[in-house]
Amino acid sequence: MSPPVLIRSERDVDRVAIADVIRRTYAAVSWSDRREHLMVDRLRQTEAFLPALSLVAEQDSEAVGYLLLTRAWIGTGASATETLALAPLAVVPQCQRRGIGKALVHDAHRRASALGFRSVLCVGKPTYYPAFGYQPLSDYPITLPFEAPLQNQMILPLAPGALHSVTGVVRFAAGWLDH
Repeated sequence: MSPPVLIRSERDVDRVAIADVIRRTYAAVSWSDRREHLMVDRLRQTEAFLPALSLVAEQDSEAVGYLLLTRAWIGTGASATETLALAPLAVVPQCQRRGIGKALVHDAHRRASALGFRSVLCVGKPTYYPAFGYQPLSDYPITLPFEAPLQNQMILPLAPGALHSVTGVVRFAAGWLDH
């Protein structure tokens, strides 16, 4: 039986361990540019970064997983609707398929709801995220500012009616899209 997993917000001392978790997770992923850890570093420097939603999964006092939710906006100007963007989700290869990723996602959703956020966007695996309630982004009049396969574009309303009358192009923090 595996030791219990603790999920907590990141601390400054976790940054090296988080980068290592992300690098190890994406090392063998064919579509990865192996720079996801650099995206996290950039996002920490933006207004979109929320320390309470930068989550570390720890097992036996070792970081084995990570998930980041950052602010994003749908639409422009005063009518823009705040949302969250999920990226990355990382679990080191030797700990995958043990429920750590699911625990991170569930905890992130719970924390986001408690902070008053009403939705979460992701560009991810269409075989993974629908189990958490993610729906095709194409079900809504919301579009991404970049090309991605439609089946990978998803959104999760965190409350009933959360996306009612929400429309527009998603605006991510500058660090999210930079390479």
